[in-house]
Amino acid sequence: MILGLSTKLNDAINRIIKKAGINNRTALFAAGEARRLMNDFVPMNTGALCDKTRVFTENGRGCIIYTQPYAAFCYYGDKKNFSRDKHEKASAYWDKAMLTARKGELTKSVDVFVRRG
Repeated sequence: MILGLSTKLNDAINRIIKKAGINNRTALFAAGEARRLMNDFVPMNTGALCDKTRVFTENGRGCIIYTQPYAAFCYYGDKKNFSRDKHEKASAYWDKAMLTARKGELTKSVDVFVRRG
């Protein structure tokens, strides 16, 4: 059993994938790209939380699992004061923070991937 936190891609990205009739390959790309874009928003001390992730597809959706046992504690850490020494944008709910700041970048990169085939 994997302890940690699992997040699924935003519906807008999944709609692009579904509308284009794209396969798991695109969903996997989108999840990897989302993980890359989220890194700046993930709290960082040693780097293990960012580095120890799994990116995969499940039922046609891109998934990212942060495998560290404390991942959920950090993710739901509303009242935590995250150090911003290493990641100045570090926050709880880092997927939502990333989408607020970089959703257009994620959507564009998935669109380019789809168009390239």
